[in-house]
Amino acid sequence: MWLPVVLFVVILLILAYLDTVKPKNFPPGPRWLPIIGSLSTVLRIIRKHGVHYLAWAELAQEYGTVVGLRLGWTKYILIAGKEAVTEGLAREEFDARPDGFAFRHRTMGIRRGVIFTDGEEWKEQRRFSLRHLRDLGFGTRSMELMLREEAIEMATRLADMGRRAGPAGLDVHKAYTIPVLNSLWVMTAGERHPHDDEKLLKFTGLVNQISRSIDVSGGIFNAIPFLRFLMPRFKEYDSLHKQMWTFFQETVKEHQRTLSDGHPRDLIDVYLQELKEQGEMNGSSFSQNQLIALCKDLFSAGSETTSNTLGFATLFMVRYPEVQAKVHEELDRVVGRDRIPTVDDKPNLPYLNAVLYEVQRICNVAAQSILHRSTEDSEFMGYSIPKGSMLLFNLRSLHMDKKYWGDPEVFRPERFLVPGVNGGPTTVRIDPWLVPFGLGRRRCLGENLAKMSLYVFFSIISHAVCFKNPPGCPLPPTKGVTGFTLGTGPFKAVVEPRF
Repeated sequence: MWLPVVLFVVILLILAYLDTVKPKNFPPGPRWLPIIGSLSTVLRIIRKHGVHYLAWAELAQEYGTVVGLRLGWTKYILIAGKEAVTEGLAREEFDARPDGFAFRHRTMGIRRGVIFTDGEEWKEQRRFSLRHLRDLGFGTRSMELMLREEAIEMATRLADMGRRAGPAGLDVHKAYTIPVLNSLWVMTAGERHPHDDEKLLKFTGLVNQISRSIDVSGGIFNAIPFLRFLMPRFKEYDSLHKQMWTFFQETVKEHQRTLSDGHPRDLIDVYLQELKEQGEMNGSSFSQNQLIALCKDLFSAGSETTSNTLGFATLFMVRYPEVQAKVHEELDRVVGRDRIPTVDDKPNLPYLNAVLYEVQRICNVAAQSILHRSTEDSEFMGYSIPKGSMLLFNLRSLHMDKKYWGDPEVFRPERFLVPGVNGGPTTVRIDPWLVPFGLGRRRCLGENLAKMSLYVFFSIISHAVCFKNPPGCPLPPTKGVTGFTLGTGPFKAVVEPRF
């Protein structure tokens, strides 16, 4: 009578034990428990630090530049350090994207768009997007003019609100979200909205909430999908993604209604024309749902990274008034006070550019790459990487490497400046260890737009206003708040017009 029960228990114990055994030559890392793998260890470290990027840094410090762990049933490889990150991001077999629950759920159950797709579908969608975004002004003088319009309006609004707020200061940590989103909206959907537009404000809130709802690893919903049924916050997460999907769905329908053949106004029109010409053929990666996912990707990734970096730039100007004073001195000397900075001024503003480089290095808005997936069993840095493993590249490890930078925790823009030879002008250097947009074939699609946006917004707003810490308030912390990208968290600044 007891024999079947005993055999059943013994079999369960054997299976449980086998579930904790790591593959041969798997990278070192925390131990595995049955079913959940290393999840309890990882969650404990995340709770300890409060942000994901410091948890991954602790694991790298303990186990080395290549760390192996398991979350749920999925194997993860954490990769840190210049050599390992550079080699890993150059490997073609590591170029694929994950196909977990979280990455399908965000685009209605199927991987779509350009961020979480791979293979021919990804290549076709990326190629189409880049080609037509360029046609619409992506990376051109017309894009600068559009960004300038947004930056000038923002500078005017900041100065006006700063006057009214006085020494109490303004909450500025989300100040850049609306103008950055608006600039993306012009290219993608052909419209520009006033900064207080109700539709734009609602959309901005959605983007911010979604970004804060999950990290680049996909979170616990991806590691153990069935846990979503036990977690109340999944309902909110699900609702946010459905709201954004509906938002773009309605936008696409409106474009269909007003589309004029041969006269595309924006990327959505160009895509709809492509669909009309070829139809949703079997084997084609083009579809209305793919278009909605593409819009979602462009806004979710493009707006958050740029606006958060600008938020950190403001935060560091508050913390380091002497740096801000040097930026102002350079702008006054090169640009003067009778006109607004342009892209033509950029080569003559080395200190301002060095400040932007240093902000990107130290704030690490994209501290880790978006997840990659191994498409085959392979050897990497002396370890065996099983097919289907998720790879997370720690870009922050390059930016904060003490052996290379010497004092990476110190905010010091001068590290990017090169003194002129024989009394010549100082120049700014591009450092190969600075990789805020990633490396390799999966490098950020919107890099050119992001670089121009950072320069245009920072130069124009720095030219127009001065940021100060409100009297009696502690300086804003630099640790940031976790999410798909790192944000500053709430902080206030006194905003004073410069002239």
